Amino acid sequence: MARITKPGGLVAAIEGGRMVSFLDPKDEDYTELSYEANQAWLRAVRRLEGKEFKIGERLPGILQKAGLYEIRSEIHADAWLYCDPRRRLHDIKAQLLFESSLSRESRTRDRRYLEAGGLSRTRISQYYRKHDSRVKELLSDDKKLRADTSFYGATFVLVTGRKGTLR
Repeated sequence: MARITKPGGLVAAIEGGRMVSFLDPKDEDYTELSYEANQAWLRAVRRLEGKEFKIGERLPGILQKAGLYEIRSEIHADAWLYCDPRRRLHDIKAQLLFESSLSRESRTRDRRYLEAGGLSRTRISQYYRKHDSRVKELLSDDKKLRADTSFYGATFVLVTGRKGTLR
């Protein structure tokens, strides 16, 4: 991006950050399993594919290395709750069904990745059992779904830098 930017021009990049949060206040073990699975997946992508996900916090250094200056950064966060009245019940159920479907479709590959990332087969099985049970329970009762106070949060890091002017 810096190479094709005009002198004095601004380069902007946005990437997911490492600040990800999930808490099920009724199931601390599932909360911990979710965290472990997320970390294992990130390690596996790095090991198996040579890719680094969640690089938002690295963007300032990347832009500086590209020769940009006046580097600035912002964090944009998103938090969501199933009990949030601003979200339509229909949308929440559709999201749960979609994510559950994706999880089932990619489970064989994801198990391989979780294991490569250091999660034991026992913990992987526990994670999927709890995940599937939780989704089934939430989808079975609209009142339970609307009363669920599990917290989800994620961040995106926006970084800008200016290309130097020709002298």
